Amino acid sequence: MVASADRIRRLPGPLGPPLAVGLLGAVAGIAVAQGGIVAGAVAGGALLFAIAALSVFRLAQTRPFYMTVEVPVFLLLIATLTLRYTLAGGPRTGEELTSDPFDIFSLFKLGCTGIALALGLIALLSPARGAEDRITSRSIRIYYAYGFIVVLGLTTSVHPLLTSYRAIEVVAGLTVLAGAYKTMGRQALARIERMLYWYAVLLISSIWVGVVVVPSAAVERINSPIPLRVQGVFPHVSSDTMGHLSVVLIMWSLARILARRVELGPRMWLTKAIVVFGFISLIAAQYRTGYASLLAALGVLLFIRGRKAIATLALAGVLVISVAGSGVIAGAQPYLLRGQDVERASRLQGRLTYWSYAIPVWQQSPIIGGGLETATRLVALPSLAGSKKPPQNVHSTWVEALVGTGVVGVSLLAAALLLTYRRALAMALRGGRLVPVLLLTVLMVRSFTGGSIEQGGDTSLLFLTLAWGLRDAYFTTIRPQPCVAKPGKGKLLGP
Repeated sequence: MVASADRIRRLPGPLGPPLAVGLLGAVAGIAVAQGGIVAGAVAGGALLFAIAALSVFRLAQTRPFYMTVEVPVFLLLIATLTLRYTLAGGPRTGEELTSDPFDIFSLFKLGCTGIALALGLIALLSPARGAEDRITSRSIRIYYAYGFIVVLGLTTSVHPLLTSYRAIEVVAGLTVLAGAYKTMGRQALARIERMLYWYAVLLISSIWVGVVVVPSAAVERINSPIPLRVQGVFPHVSSDTMGHLSVVLIMWSLARILARRVELGPRMWLTKAIVVFGFISLIAAQYRTGYASLLAALGVLLFIRGRKAIATLALAGVLVISVAGSGVIAGAQPYLLRGQDVERASRLQGRLTYWSYAIPVWQQSPIIGGGLETATRLVALPSLAGSKKPPQNVHSTWVEALVGTGVVGVSLLAAALLLTYRRALAMALRGGRLVPVLLLTVLMVRSFTGGSIEQGGDTSLLFLTLAWGLRDAYFTTIRPQPCVAKPGKGKLLGP
């Protein structure tokens, strides 16, 4: 009788999710048998619900507190995806935004972000606590101050309603990370890092699926020695974002290969395959800032691993340039220009023009700005003369932060990034993790020509996760000094 009771206790968790999956499968089967468009919609909805039920069932068995870690992070990542390009033909103009700020796509993103924010608040207010130390660190507290300036920008914003959504995005990321760390401590950060890693893998994989299924929309022809450039279709992923994520995967995987003692990840063969996958995707994206960020991260890696490697690489570079310098430069130029003339490339593909239009807008509210991603989108970029379709952003973290949050906001953002980077570099030089410093190097290069940590989304979520792991105690603990005997006396001199 006791053995039977033990067998009952060992049953694998609640039976609700499997029963729900079976019921939905039966409903979908009946709908498909009836035929028609409704049948397809019901079948698709049932399939999605079944996948969600199985995922929740699996999380309940293997991931404690998944409602405060995986679920809110998943919602923030879903909110990052761009669905409007595929389903509605592209982004809206400034006039469309001001007349109807929240269409169905904006409401979907707002709903995902709001639910994630609510789950983060519940985690913060719950009695459960897995973190043994203080929830935040110094760099995170500086970023919190930046978030406060973003919220304060509502008072000077050219369109407070739009700025409020950007503020919610920033606050949601901070709240979700704080709630996750409070309930699960460092284990939460490891789980979030795992999610972000495979999110990048899946997002780039979806781009290649689009290349196979709809090559006419996923492959763009350009005037370059490599005449094709790839972008995502569903969800829409620009070639620049594809290139950036490719570099992130390359450096993240290389760090795991080189520091297996302190880095957790997939099996070695799979990690190496992801490195190759990242290189192929970077070439297909033809993202020039990605090339620069990859070289910068590799340079930092060589610096950390030892000066002999740097000297060898520098000597090899000098020899190559001295023997065939002009030929190498002439051969590489067509690949870097991607069919553009030298003048347009020297202006960073129009970015300098965007920035020149944005600076006068900042001067109208120099202290706390005119609203994050609001003043640039509604005032600066629409004034571009001769532009049939103005760009959606100024392609610079620092210009966007300066215009949107003023001198105060951009100073706090820079301080948070620099402090985090200094700590990551110190950790790597002490023989610790390589992932933070390499990924932060990629983010820093990216920040000069694209959006990154100034707004909500996957990139800021990655930055906050890395920053949260660089705890104050690791850098403030005084290492014990050896005691030595004072000459002529028996006393010991301590530190």
